[in-house]
Amino acid sequence: MEIRSILVNVDLDTSSTSTLRYAIDLAHRFDAELIGLAADQPSLTFAGVDGAATVADFYQLERTEVEAQLAHAEAAFRGAVPATLKSQWRAYVNTPVAALLELACLADVIVTGSTTNSTIRAVEKLDLGELVLASGRPVLNVATSASEAKLDKVMIAWKDTREARRAVADALPFLKQAKEVLAVTIGEGDNRHERASLDDLVAWLGRHGVTARGDIIANPGKFVDILESTALAQGVDLLVSGGYGHSRMREWLFGGVTRNLLAANRLNRLLSN
Repeated sequence: MEIRSILVNVDLDTSSTSTLRYAIDLAHRFDAELIGLAADQPSLTFAGVDGAATVADFYQLERTEVEAQLAHAEAAFRGAVPATLKSQWRAYVNTPVAALLELACLADVIVTGSTTNSTIRAVEKLDLGELVLASGRPVLNVATSASEAKLDKVMIAWKDTREARRAVADALPFLKQAKEVLAVTIGEGDNRHERASLDDLVAWLGRHGVTARGDIIANPGKFVDILESTALAQGVDLLVSGGYGHSRMREWLFGGVTRNLLAANRLNRLLSN
């Protein structure tokens, strides 16, 4: 896969620009089109107010504010994106996840920040888990401290599962740009099988021009943050992982390690399902 289009979720709080800066840098790296998107919808907290006219007035006031914020976000996007970079803008009066899912077919990768939308108004955060599971695209969640799209050191969280295989395949364009690639497996007691699986992955990556090394992480304490702590200790620029989950009664349920990674906002994470 090649990265030819990047969909970035633009925060309505335009004072927070780290995600957009990261996406712009990424678009330059891959010579890709950048699709900016912002979305929000009126609050429904007034739905219980008596009187249809009052509810309609509240809704219109909220919608007017949302539309003004979307216009402000567009101006910030167009002001930040260089004229040399191909780009387009989309805005939706909808939830961020619904808007991103609608446009996911246009993107090779979706870039989001740790939180979305304005901090001025009480609005929902982006449901990263739902986006990873439903978009059919790799989702790159940018760390809160990121200022540029560094890809010097990339770490792969490896287990021979469908999700991990999908994530590594999706991450190939990023892995090919890295100077160092480390594939790690959390040890579960079958060292021989785990080492063989890592060796197979390293060999597969080599056939795609990616030089990598494999390592098994001991985790006798069964800590759910072991991948996060290892990545931080290694100083990686990007952590690649499968998103392990399934749906039940319209709720996305994740295992402990993946759930922890979804909240690991000190890391740049590329997640696929």
